[in-house]
Amino acid sequence: MAGLVVVDTDLVIDFLRGKGAGVSLVRELISSRRIRLTALTAFELRMGTDFHRRHQEILKLLKARTLPLDMAAGLRAGEAASLLRDAGTPIGFADCLQAGICIRNNLPFATRNRRHFERIPQLSLVDLTEV
Repeated sequence: MAGLVVVDTDLVIDFLRGKGAGVSLVRELISSRRIRLTALTAFELRMGTDFHRRHQEILKLLKARTLPLDMAAGLRAGEAASLLRDAGTPIGFADCLQAGICIRNNLPFATRNRRHFERIPQLSLVDLTEV
């Protein structure tokens, strides 16, 4: 895992709370300037209950590290959602949008929720047991 890595909201929350699988990974990715987040993570963090208490820390983490949801990412997300729906194994729209952003930017995705994401063929996942 040498390059940039997109980190899912669940691991960012681990980091912000100081416990869980995401703490050391997120800390290492921040210090090496390899962390990337998505516009969906920005939305989820802003919506969360910790935002008002920790907004400066959250905004600092999001600043200059957040990948947008553009048309190409939206089309990739739609392709993934369609594929999973047709296979009878749909996942939520937010998860598809996260995957679409990663695929569009050709970046691996770190998440605790491998069960949903491993079904998306073009998405590369970070193995948290190897980090």
